[in-house]
Amino acid sequence: MIRVLKYLWFRFIMLTTGWIPDFTPVLWFRGFLARPAFKKCGRNFQLASGTLINWSSNISIGHNVFIGNNCWIQGVGKVVLEDETMLGPFTVLASNEHTKDKGSYRFGYPRREKITVGKGSWTGAHVTIKAGVNIGPGSAVGAGAVVVKDVPDNCVVGGVPAIIIKRN
Repeated sequence: MIRVLKYLWFRFIMLTTGWIPDFTPVLWFRGFLARPAFKKCGRNFQLASGTLINWSSNISIGHNVFIGNNCWIQGVGKVVLEDETMLGPFTVLASNEHTKDKGSYRFGYPRREKITVGKGSWTGAHVTIKAGVNIGPGSAVGAGAVVVKDVPDNCVVGGVPAIIIKRN
């Protein structure tokens, strides 16, 4: 029941504040109002409009986190956004994957795995991160990348599937 209330609170905040332009004070205010919807949420959380988060009660957010507009985060398998992370617009964090049962994905048991985005990491626009992936601290994921395996600390990755482009 608490999970449902947290989800409804998040949806209410997004519905009532979504029409306000995404200026910094509004991003901060929206993030402040949405804090109770999460398992844990640090200070200075900024949340842009259009973002959809399912199972928010399984999501932990650190300090100074920014979530860009129209992101989709599925927390069923747990999601951790460590301090100082930034999610670019239209980023997808899918902590749940379909499995096949009797030749069909429709009724296969879902595979749920935790996603962690490390401290100081950044995702560009339209990034997809699949279940079970850990993005190392200080790493950047290039726009449009699909991350299917762990990203080491302090790396730049990009592509489909994402590969290491540069080590910092």
